[in-house]
Amino acid sequence: MRLTMRPSELLGRRKILTDEKEITESNVVDVLRKSYEKHRLNVYDMQFLIDYELGIQPLMRPKLIRPEIDIHVASGVANYIKEFKLDYNWSSPALLVRKGNKDLLLEGHEANDDAISALNSLLQNKEHIGAKDLIMAEFIEVTGIGHTMVDISVDKDHLFNDYALDSRYAFCVYHNGPGHKKLMGVTFVKRGGKIFFTCFTDKLRYEISGWEITKVVVNPLMMIPIVEYERSVDRTGSFERKISEIDALNIMMSDYTNDVSQRTQEIWWGNDIEFPKDQTTGETIKPTSGQWVLTFSGGDKNPKIQPMSSAFTGSSTLNAITASRTRILQDCKVPIQYESSGGGSTGTATDMSSGWSAAELDAMREQQMTERGKREELELILRAIKLLPSSVLPETSELRNIEPTDVDFHFPRRRNYDMATKANFMATLLAKGFNGRHVIKTADAFENAEQVWADSKDMIEKIQESIVSKEESSTTDDLGLENTSLQDNSDQLGNSPIADKI
Repeated sequence: MRLTMRPSELLGRRKILTDEKEITESNVVDVLRKSYEKHRLNVYDMQFLIDYELGIQPLMRPKLIRPEIDIHVASGVANYIKEFKLDYNWSSPALLVRKGNKDLLLEGHEANDDAISALNSLLQNKEHIGAKDLIMAEFIEVTGIGHTMVDISVDKDHLFNDYALDSRYAFCVYHNGPGHKKLMGVTFVKRGGKIFFTCFTDKLRYEISGWEITKVVVNPLMMIPIVEYERSVDRTGSFERKISEIDALNIMMSDYTNDVSQRTQEIWWGNDIEFPKDQTTGETIKPTSGQWVLTFSGGDKNPKIQPMSSAFTGSSTLNAITASRTRILQDCKVPIQYESSGGGSTGTATDMSSGWSAAELDAMREQQMTERGKREELELILRAIKLLPSSVLPETSELRNIEPTDVDFHFPRRRNYDMATKANFMATLLAKGFNGRHVIKTADAFENAEQVWADSKDMIEKIQESIVSKEESSTTDDLGLENTSLQDNSDQLGNSPIADKI
């Protein structure tokens, strides 16, 4: 579906609310009918944003002068913003890590590190969770919302099914009250001009077509299996707020390109000149190389031939294009890639000036929104695992014992920079007795912090025990670092070559 008209306004996707406190067989069709009408409005906006990101960006002005030269240029900024958000926020899947050993929520329950590592491996190798997250993230970053669905597996090779849904064909319905409790999840398909809905509540699954219930079965998960992710509180896409500026940038780039073309195909001006006439036909012989405009002074003759050119300054236009593009990227928290003309800047200063610090803060803000959906999805996965028959998963498997409260999420981003500082950070804190799991997770040096801790736990704890058991401390600890705190500038004064040590 391609839209011929853009929405009158883009203010984020509407949250579908109902005054009903519970969805039952008696009201499900009525709620579905009203909710679907609201969803269609969202779909109209979503389709426009999807097309816009793909480059379908009609210019918001007609070309009145020389309309035969009308080149339309799409800047590609919307796609650039979306691709950066996907790369930075979603290129590494969120990994599960165990919560702290002393967490009060875990009292009376001991989570198994190996089980959490096994679940991580299952998500990555069997369910390809990274690829599914990217599919969903396309909708999140472009349209502001995304949807996944978890189902009980009937395939012995999979302990559960996790699907990334097309958000144009899925939505959730919430109660219009405090907390906006989710009441129903809906997914649908169109076939032969009819719409087939599958509606989930926390108790039942309804199949509806022609606005009539055709089947009702129990929902074994006892939880709505469709998860709705939100990118931000206003449910807008990553470039949605800057569309008007992107439109203006497209106009500038198109006009500049048109100017180059018009200079190549200029209209020629001739003053006080006449073209020769054909002796046979009497018709004026005009040049065939382009368009001409002839004028006559009427008095003293002033023959002249020259191109008609507009005073379109190229350098100022290019500067305006660059400044406009830079401003859009900055407002969308996308770092500016440029070659530094000078030296001497520290890594932190460069990160701040180029926008990487702002990008990280924006990613952390978005993470707070998407982590809620991740936790809901995890709870569904754990419920699906617990419902597996013993012929598929033994009753003694530690996977059955994992609880949602056992697990935290780790979102790895930019792990491979400043590794020397990270190594020093980890070694120093481990030597001082800090819990290794928390140190490794905080350093953010590894993709799978939980697996690194599981593989390194025994050796780290042995080293820490040997440090504690030593009666005399040496100037260098067992991890190869000087017995000092993290590197800082406290020793610079004493080592200064200035004689008076000021």
